Amino acid sequence: MISRTGVPEPTKVRISPTVSDERRWPGGPLRATVDAVPSFADALDAAISGAGLTLERLREHLAARGVTVSRSALAYWRTGRSLPGREASLHAVVELEQVLGLGAGGLTSLLGPQDRQCSRPQRTPLLERRRLWPSVRPSSLEFDLPPEDQVRLRSVHDELLVAEDRQERLLRVRLVAEAAVDGVVRMATYYQTEDRARQPPRFAAGHCCRAGRTRVDAVSGLLIAELFFDRELRAGDVAAVEYEFVFPPGRPVQGYHRRFTRPAPLYTCRVQFGSNVPESIRRFEQRDLAAPRRKVEELRATGSGAATLAAREVRAGIIGVEWTW
Repeated sequence: MISRTGVPEPTKVRISPTVSDERRWPGGPLRATVDAVPSFADALDAAISGAGLTLERLREHLAARGVTVSRSALAYWRTGRSLPGREASLHAVVELEQVLGLGAGGLTSLLGPQDRQCSRPQRTPLLERRRLWPSVRPSSLEFDLPPEDQVRLRSVHDELLVAEDRQERLLRVRLVAEAAVDGVVRMATYYQTEDRARQPPRFAAGHCCRAGRTRVDAVSGLLIAELFFDRELRAGDVAAVEYEFVFPPGRPVQGYHRRFTRPAPLYTCRVQFGSNVPESIRRFEQRDLAAPRRKVEELRATGSGAATLAAREVRAGIIGVEWTW
């Protein structure tokens, strides 16, 4: 499912060893093949070579963004000797995607759970949709949405643009999904606004998918949109899709969050501000809309005016960023 936005109903994600991507991601579709795993090291090496940067120069670019990574760590990641594991390292990878021009998920989508090699499929505890979107039921019945557990999320990557006037302009979402059963052709995405007077955002499909029907509940501000995969997925097939919400003028925003109906092994969110950067930025989590916020911590904007949230093993519930102007 998707969040304030939510993510597809599975809204993330055990990374299994059955993914291939024509050796480039982002770009072409991720398709399931036999025992083929896209290599984070290979993708990073290709991106660095393509950019013509030395590791020292790359480290300097990261430092300019407020991220400290040693040259040896970059060398280990590039050769596959080690992989980014800690959340601070995931944050660095998100910034690497920007420096190397890969976009959200270009590298992080190739990182799975830390115990990827020994993980086994398990029944995933779901959080009821109504606890995250209380007004979802009428529209979901109209769409005849498939059961949430038909699709697992492997990774979710959000990129939100907040303009100089403090209004959100664009939300780009890239996610890697895996079919849990045969015959999966679609999933649903959600966006809910607190600005009821504003027109709903425009929903557009990007890579490896197409947009279906959309419905907006004017009372709650909830938008539901169908997203069709570019092919019918069999159990174990993997697809990487990209879509976006383009926002009309409205009120200034003070935060963004994603609502997950199930745990997600990997989630990143990058909020790009203009020259008008908030005075304070905080990460938070909630079990559901009625629960208190927990795990609140300060985030720091980089020199480019971006704040990044990077998390592993996200529980079902809500995770997001809020700020004070």
